[in-house]
Amino acid sequence: MMTVPSSPGRPRVQSRRVRSVAVVTLSDPDHRNVLSEPLIQDLDEALTKAESDDSVRAVVLTAEGPAFCAGAQLSALEAAASGHFDDVQRVYDGFLRVLRSPLPTIAAVNGPAVGAGLNLALACDIRLAGESATFDSRFARLHLHPGGGHTWLLTKVVGPALAAHACLFGDVWTAQQALAHGLVSAIYRDDDLVDAAISMGNRLEGHEKEFVLTLTRTLRASAQTTHHADALEAETRAQRWSVTRETFVQHVQALRARISSKR
Repeated sequence: MMTVPSSPGRPRVQSRRVRSVAVVTLSDPDHRNVLSEPLIQDLDEALTKAESDDSVRAVVLTAEGPAFCAGAQLSALEAAASGHFDDVQRVYDGFLRVLRSPLPTIAAVNGPAVGAGLNLALACDIRLAGESATFDSRFARLHLHPGGGHTWLLTKVVGPALAAHACLFGDVWTAQQALAHGLVSAIYRDDDLVDAAISMGNRLEGHEKEFVLTLTRTLRASAQTTHHADALEAETRAQRWSVTRETFVQHVQALRARISSKR
């Protein structure tokens, strides 16, 4: 967490497309990619661009420099202490924008993810870690209650006991510990991390975009659904839709042809 001087016109987020993956890179390494207002605005624009591109099937979110994201600016926290909480709520806008993206999101965590920066990683559907990644709730050490749904996001992923370790007792997890706790799905060499995330995202390249969005929406809803009957109803409705798609018919016909050729 630090104070970031304003730099008008300087992009704080870079984006590029690799086949069907939009690679969105936080690009303010001198300030450890803190969630400043310019960065949040640039992140929103990059995600909006990716979501409107019919060729994009997934987003990889990563960062430039040694840190993934150091969280909120100190100036925002100091303003909150003086009774001005709006700047902190704008920090929420950064990771909540990722959480609300209809595209599947993969965090390629290349270094420390701290406070609201950990929220940014938690907002993604999948997290991959570089060997240099660390995961630090940090809030309690500042005598600051977590915000932005941090306790809910973390508990959902690692469970209540481990969330208490991180939030209440200040445990900082290495990449290996995060893997053991289920916070990340895999660890890669730092130099291989982004390519691995892009490769994962491009597995969706052959799918119709609406299918990807529908399945992503169903997976997210299922994680919040209490009763099997409700999940069954939602899945059945989506499956009925999917069997009407030409891509489904084509894939079934291709499978039938492969089976016939082996007889």
